[in-house]
Order: sequence, then C-alpha cells, then structure tokens
Amino acid sequence: MDKSTKNIGLSISNIDIPSKFFLAPMAGYTDHVFRSLCRDFGAGLLVTELVSVAALSRKISRTYRYMQYQEKEKPLSLQLFGDNEDEYKKSIEENDLSFYSFIDINMGCPTKKVVKNGGGSALLTDTDKMISILKAAKSASKIPVSVKIRLGYSRGEGGYIERALALKEEGCAFISVHGRYATDMYRGTADWDSIAEIKQALGDFIVIGNGDIKTKEEALKAFETSKVDGIMVGRAAVGCPWIFQELNSIFDESINYKKISIRDLTIKHLKGCAELYGETSGVHFMRKFVMKYLGYTDLDKNKKVEFMQCESINDVIKLLDKFNIN
Repeated sequence: MDKSTKNIGLSISNIDIPSKFFLAPMAGYTDHVFRSLCRDFGAGLLVTELVSVAALSRKISRTYRYMQYQEKEKPLSLQLFGDNEDEYKKSIEENDLSFYSFIDINMGCPTKKVVKNGGGSALLTDTDKMISILKAAKSASKIPVSVKIRLGYSRGEGGYIERALALKEEGCAFISVHGRYATDMYRGTADWDSIAEIKQALGDFIVIGNGDIKTKEEALKAFETSKVDGIMVGRAAVGCPWIFQELNSIFDESINYKKISIRDLTIKHLKGCAELYGETSGVHFMRKFVMKYLGYTDLDKNKKVEFMQCESINDVIKLLDKFNIN
C-alpha cells in the first residue's frame, strides 16, 4: 500500500479531510470534547452525536447541546435521524448549519429508541423511504448530504447493493457502511466481504467502511480486501483517542507520535466535560472514559473502583497522584 504523505487524507465534494480514518457517531460519547481529542490525534471527518429532526425542527433547546462544536473540529458532519421528510427540510432550512461540512443522515442506528420511531436502521426496510428522505434533505441543504447505513435490517434479506446504488444515484455525497445487520446490534463480527461487494458495485463512489477495526493490522487488511476509501472507527476510539495517529501511520510512516500521558489526557478530557456539563455532572459522565483510560495502566480492580466515587476534578487528580498515574 502506498504510504506517501499525500495519501493520508481524501477529498469529498471538494472538502479536504485530513485522514482516511473517521470518528463514528456514538450517542453518549462523541460530544465536542471527545471529538476534539480525537482530532488532536489525527482523526479525519468527525461526526456529531445523533440529532433528532423531530426535536430540531421544533427548536427544542436541549437538542442544540448535541450540536455544539469547537473551531478546530472542522471538517465536521452533523448527524440527523428521523423518518419525516418535512422535519428534515425544516431542520435544515431554519437552523444555521453553515459550520458543518456535511449533513449525514443516520439510516443505520439499531437502538430501540431510534428504531421504534421509524428512524435509523428502520429505514433499511423501505428503500423508497430512504430515497425520499435523502431527496428532502438535499433539496433543503446548501452543504453535501451523506448517509450512514448497515447491510440491512435482518440477516438473509439481501438488497444491500441495490440500496447503496440507489443512494449513489440520488446524489448522496458518500456512504458509510457498518458491516452488520440491525438485528445483530454489535454481536458477532463485521462482514467486510459484503462491504467489499458494495464498494466494487459503486466503483469510484466514496464508500467508508465501519466495524470492528481496533488495530493498525486490521485496518490495513480492511483496506486491502475491501478497497474502501476510508474507515470509520467507533468503539475502539473510546478511551483510546490516540488510535488515529497509529492508524494514520499506515499511510505516513513519518508521523511524529504524540506522547501519551494517561494522567494529562484524563485531566484534559475531564475539564472539558466539566465545562460542558457542569463539574459534578461532568465527573459522573467521565466515569466510563476514566475506566477505559485506566485500562492502559497496571491498576488493579479495587483501585480503579475508587475513581467511581469521585465527585470533583480534584478528587480525580488526587487519585491519579496517589497511584502515580503518568
């Protein structure tokens, strides 16, 4: 594989993206604090948490929290979900979305909260509806519109190539494909062979693959076997935002690796969450990340549990110092 620096990123709809490795949208994780950390380590396109068009079209105030961003996040994609074409149009037309580089329509989320209202992967059961929503969003948007999908709703149903071709033909900017079906949730392993079939069928059209990429070796294999244009990384980045600099080295061996300090990274992340959510809520929110970060230390389980009792930033710092976490 060509490892020249000029190939580390890619261009989509005349928008330059600094890396072929995108950060997947993850509800409850990919707020602007975490996204910015990932960008610091070389992530390509960043994507917001899922934003409901039902709420955004009604300008429900709490919805805008999911849309907050920092300047350094550009290029950033706004992830929308829902099943009502008029709500997509109203959300796009009546809100200032000029900072975002793309609008991404989620047609792949398998969670009950999203699916029961007809959004996310529920749309995979009705290709005409998928296209109708894409048309509605495109008609209202001044920025490119992409779509995130899974292979389908249930295993054995087929049709994933036809759905992908329909999105391409309707002028979708690019598609991201998670190599599972909705009913799989996150069980089993991602089917990169099917992702490869989609990429082959779509030719030069941009396809981003997603699913189970946790190491540089897995990413390299996925690129070589599927020929996708980029890879979206989700769960593997949680507690390990530096994964992006490791993955980028596939294309640029001269990357100057940033030194990883679990202590400094935890405090930086914690302070960002405290600013976003308030100190107590931010510390509570950070617990899932702290446990992931501590997984890269030699602390035993009992010592890690002490961090779950913290109520303030100082509480966390005291424990980091107590256990000599660097």
